[in-house]
Amino acid sequence: MRRSLFVAFVAVALSAPASAQDSKAKSRTDIKADDAKVMSMVGCVRHEPVSDSYLLVGTVTAAGDDLTTKTKVKTDVDNDKTKVEAKSETKGNDAVGTAGASTYLLLATPKVNLAPHVGQQVRISALQVEKGHGDADVKIKEDTKVDREDAPDSKSSSTTKLELPRSPNSAYSVVSVTPLGKACSN
Repeated sequence: MRRSLFVAFVAVALSAPASAQDSKAKSRTDIKADDAKVMSMVGCVRHEPVSDSYLLVGTVTAAGDDLTTKTKVKTDVDNDKTKVEAKSETKGNDAVGTAGASTYLLLATPKVNLAPHVGQQVRISALQVEKGHGDADVKIKEDTKVDREDAPDSKSSSTTKLELPRSPNSAYSVVSVTPLGKACSN
C-alpha cells in the first residue's frame, strides 16, 4: 500500500507542470572604438528576404567612440501570463539629435546572430568606420547577472577585441544586441 501511494505521488508530481520562474537580469556593455563611431540604436529588426539583409527601424539614442549601456529586464511569470519590463540607458560622448524613426542597414559581426531578433524590439550597439580609415579596433566588455526566484543565480563576463573593416554602403556593423522583451507592431 505504501509503495503504491509513493508511486502515485511521484506520478502526480512528475505530471504537474514545472513552476515558472520570475527573474531579474542586469547587464552592462562597454564599447570602445579607435577610428570608428559607435552608435546605440533602439528599434525593430526586420529581414529583407530579397537581399537577405537586416534592417533596424528605429532611432539613434547615443553615439561616440566610447559607449556604455546598462539594461535591466524583469520577467514576472504567473499561471496564465508573463510580464516583461525592460529599462535601458546608454551614454556616449557625442550629442545625438533624431527627428523620428529611420531605417538602418545592419551587418552582423562574427559573434552576432540577428535572425532570432527579427520582429522584436532591441537595443543594438553598432559602429561605422570613420572616413579615411581602413579598419577599426574595437573592445567590447559585457557583464551580466541574472537573479532567478527559486533557482541559482548566474553571472557572466566577457571581453572581445575586434578589428572591423569599413562596411559597404554606410551599413552599421552590429557588435551587441539586447532584446527589450517586446514584439514589434506591424
